[in-house]
Amino acid sequence: MSIKTTGRVVGGLFLSGFVLYGGGSFLLASATDGAPPLPENATSLGQLSAGATLLLLNSAAVAAIGTLAFRVLRRPHHRTARTYLATRTTEAALLALAPLGTLTLAFAARSGTSTDTDSGIQSLARTAVENSESAYWLAMAILGVGSIFFCRALLRSALLPRFLAVWGMVGYGIFALGSALQLAGYGVGLALSAPGGLFEVAVGAFLLVKGFAATASDRVADGDLPATSAPVIVTTTARAHA
Repeated sequence: MSIKTTGRVVGGLFLSGFVLYGGGSFLLASATDGAPPLPENATSLGQLSAGATLLLLNSAAVAAIGTLAFRVLRRPHHRTARTYLATRTTEAALLALAPLGTLTLAFAARSGTSTDTDSGIQSLARTAVENSESAYWLAMAILGVGSIFFCRALLRSALLPRFLAVWGMVGYGIFALGSALQLAGYGVGLALSAPGGLFEVAVGAFLLVKGFAATASDRVADGDLPATSAPVIVTTTARAHA
């Protein structure tokens, strides 16, 4: 997969997150009338399970973004590539805890499970659901910090236009600050997430259409340049020594 195509896939994954997470959250809120997404609060276990499944698919998309970004950045910015992969993996895991808990409890409610072992699992699942907001803001704080370095690497590699990369660095910095303040109890996380959220919409749409900007070395590595280019370089070198 070329650098440009990888960028288009990443752009699609950025945009899919809004559909998957937004759709999943909407289904959960509709099924429980805004109460915690637990079976006893749900008017429909099917709708509850569908919403949780969409949230899990969002976590898969988040992890995929980190994996593809690592592939693009591992040569020019190996440390940043590893950091961003760890950032996205951690975010995906934290965001997956609550929907996994919801699905576990929904399955138990359908099957009438009541063994001691299953009761322990259900207790952990319930804890995950009840602490979903804290897990979410922790995930967002980690995402914000890791993404500052990601956007900086995209700027230095010219993989994104300068204005988009700088917007990302600033937006994610504000996002990280807002998430940390939200965890501290100040209730400003949603307002301060706007610059970073709008950036993800903008960069997702841009990448979906344009992809990452590939340099000449990127095209050689991905096999996008003609095979005759290598012999030309060799011949020029030979003439220089002649």
